[in-house]
Amino acid sequence: MSTWREHPLCASPTPWPARFWGPERLDPTAWRELAGRLIVDDEIARLCAVLAGVDHVIDVGGGTGLLTQALAGRVAPVTIVEPSAEQRAHLPPGLSAIAGRAEAVPLPDASADAAIATWVLQYCDDPAQAVRELARLARRKVAIVQAAPDNQLVDIYNAEAAVAGLPPAHHGWLLALAAEILGAAGFAIELTRVRAPVRVAVDDAAAVADTLARLHFAGHPALPAMCAATAPMIAAAARTDALVDDGVLLLARRPR
Repeated sequence: MSTWREHPLCASPTPWPARFWGPERLDPTAWRELAGRLIVDDEIARLCAVLAGVDHVIDVGGGTGLLTQALAGRVAPVTIVEPSAEQRAHLPPGLSAIAGRAEAVPLPDASADAAIATWVLQYCDDPAQAVRELARLARRKVAIVQAAPDNQLVDIYNAEAAVAGLPPAHHGWLLALAAEILGAAGFAIELTRVRAPVRVAVDDAAAVADTLARLHFAGHPALPAMCAATAPMIAAAARTDALVDDGVLLLARRPR
């Protein structure tokens, strides 16, 4: 991680953590609420471009299939691996899904040309093991998306965490960890930025604060205090009509 932590897309105003701060706790309903506000055209286009020519994709933590449906229609058949029965129940028709955790995917080695995990590692009990599983599954490519350094949803998470006396998130730490593991497994690594704004009006600030608190800290007793702390941040950011939820796409390729 010593080299990758110096990459501009792994940077953050948050101090470099000594260890993983999570796992974050997701309320599936909150994810569906957020998905209705996300603009993911750039992320879909980038993933389709880097996965062009593969014959099968495994989407680890694919959730409700927001990205998977586009990949399946434009790139190749996709198998979703998703631990939440509630999320699997909301998949669009025609998508294939199996139950499983990112740290222990119930599929054999080299099961597909590509394995992806988009906005997933922060929810894993062991993100390093989840990355090792992606490397195990993929014959050719691994794609991971985590937050960019100026991601405002991470800023909001960190304000929520401060209310609860918990450590802040640092997605550059996750990206550097993944790059180190995949590089050691023989992959060549590149990082690029992807744009993913979240539509929000100023008068929606309280509702968005509630969604994001449940997206990060489902069931936490401090949720009301978290919302009170972050609603003004969201209202201020929403004067531009959208929150910055930009990501970083880590693409790992096996040498031919």
